[in-house]
Amino acid sequence: MGQVYWGGVAAVIAMYAAFLVVGWLASRKVKEGTVADLIVAGRSMPLWIATLTMTATWVDGGYLLGTAEGVFKKGGGLLLGVQGGLCFGISLMLGGLFFAKKMRQYEFTTLVDPFEARYGKKWAAVLLVPAMLGEVIWSAELLVAIGATFGTILGMDLRTAILMSAAVVTAYTMVGGMWSVAYTDAFQLALIPLGLLAALPFAMHKVGGWDVCVSEYFSRRASDPPWSIQEKVGFLDVSLMLMLGGIPWNCYFQRVLSCQTPTKARWHSYIAGALTILLTIPPLLLGMAAFTNGWGDDRAATLADHPSSALPYLLRYMTPYWVGVLGLGAIIGAVTSSFSSSLLSAGSMISPNFFGCLKPIPA
Repeated sequence: MGQVYWGGVAAVIAMYAAFLVVGWLASRKVKEGTVADLIVAGRSMPLWIATLTMTATWVDGGYLLGTAEGVFKKGGGLLLGVQGGLCFGISLMLGGLFFAKKMRQYEFTTLVDPFEARYGKKWAAVLLVPAMLGEVIWSAELLVAIGATFGTILGMDLRTAILMSAAVVTAYTMVGGMWSVAYTDAFQLALIPLGLLAALPFAMHKVGGWDVCVSEYFSRRASDPPWSIQEKVGFLDVSLMLMLGGIPWNCYFQRVLSCQTPTKARWHSYIAGALTILLTIPPLLLGMAAFTNGWGDDRAATLADHPSSALPYLLRYMTPYWVGVLGLGAIIGAVTSSFSSSLLSAGSMISPNFFGCLKPIPA
């Protein structure tokens, strides 16, 4: 582990303390402590908070780092940069169009409930497994993303960053369930445009301004070899996977089922989809700035091998230190909001859909 920047560490600890406070205050909205209260917020979540928590869930660390990486890396470009955010946004809109209203009308509690109603409790427990694995693997990716960013900007050990983040998120998720997750999501979502937009002017100044950055980026990309047939088919395949595979997630339907009405469940999907697409712009521009920046030989070699570090490197070396910490706050907000959603989602399925299929022990 290199030098630890304790001022930045203190700022992050204060941010985590704020998450705990927001989560604790939001837990007061849990009236009776029933399953519906904790898992789907008593089905009384207003449209605005449902929209913000859904957007925060989909705009995760992989979304921000991956958007900048796609624009930056060799063989990448704008299409790879916008792929994740655009396809995720479309997936939410498709979910709203075809599934949200119907799921809310039937007042299910989890994604697995329709399968339980059709195939029975035992098959529901079996079908729970892939849904659970998706949440667990996604959670692991989120924690690694935040740990690597902590290491680049703060010099903090990977394991320490992961354990601290996991402990804080688990604590406020346990306190208030869906209500705590939703309100901390809204707070964390606000950190994303704040941190990234604060970094944009400094990054653009570093590369000579907006016009120079854009013209230089497209000029250098013009020499990239055209995509092969295999690459075009691969891009289409991944795009379809993101658009359609982004629908069957319990963390999405948990917010659908928390909305006050079926109509609001549909509209929250449409609006969250539009916001998800819109939030692609800041990391996209930062990725372009990282691509056009004149990195030294050592850093250029590191970024060539690890293009996913483009955004953390930009925040660390192309902006003033405290602006970089604000940018780190954006990544923290993105990661923790998605991790808390995944954590609650996994726990919400285990209780009714797995343990619910077990026969009671005879007295």
